[in-house]
Amino acid sequence: MKPIIGITSNIDSAAHTLQNTYIQAVIDGGGVPFIIPTGVESDVQQITTLLNGLIISGGGDMNPHLFNEEPWPELGNVTPERDSIEMELVRHMLKLDKPILGICRGHQVLNVALGGTLYQDIVSQVASPILQHDQKAKREYQSHAVHIEKGTILESITTSDKIMVNSFHHQAVKDIPSPLVVSGKASDGIAEAVESTDHHFVVGVQWHPESLMQNSDQVSRRLFEAYMKACVERMAAVEYH
Repeated sequence: MKPIIGITSNIDSAAHTLQNTYIQAVIDGGGVPFIIPTGVESDVQQITTLLNGLIISGGGDMNPHLFNEEPWPELGNVTPERDSIEMELVRHMLKLDKPILGICRGHQVLNVALGGTLYQDIVSQVASPILQHDQKAKREYQSHAVHIEKGTILESITTSDKIMVNSFHHQAVKDIPSPLVVSGKASDGIAEAVESTDHHFVVGVQWHPESLMQNSDQVSRRLFEAYMKACVERMAAVEYH
């Protein structure tokens, strides 16, 4: 049996959308992708019972009302219906201790779902000089370094104290709540990766490993392999129980 991996999707006025790279990464990792639309909050318990893992995909900005802030002028497009389903999915998956991988926006959703906050716009809200976090190169190319914290899940995956990543964001995690810890930072201090110390595998990364895999990036491949391995382990544990 292959693990069933839920992947959240974008929504606009006409369609739900999802980059194929997410789907391909799950298929290549030996899983079955299951795309989750908005508007199914009443069915989240059934959905999360079915899933063996969740990937919260990238996309637009989160509604700052979710972390008790008013919108800054630089806030981009928000989709409250997407915020709603993703927050519910994360909370249920955390209760079930099923693996979660948050990517870019998903990294931020994970932080907010656990009670954290975001920089709505790092350029206008971070006082110290920052790197270019919205790269002009193609998605599959690396842009800046991330320094990995020792003793973390991410270190065990990367086997390095520094990796190169791509970057497509203007928001970032700010106040990071327990049980999340920072597992990777950019040289300007922006938190680029978080993980839970209380769960089997709950990891958020600010970059897009699914895109880097298209350029044969081995660290990104190992990240997905570790995530899929955790999904298989939890699937086996649930079946045994």
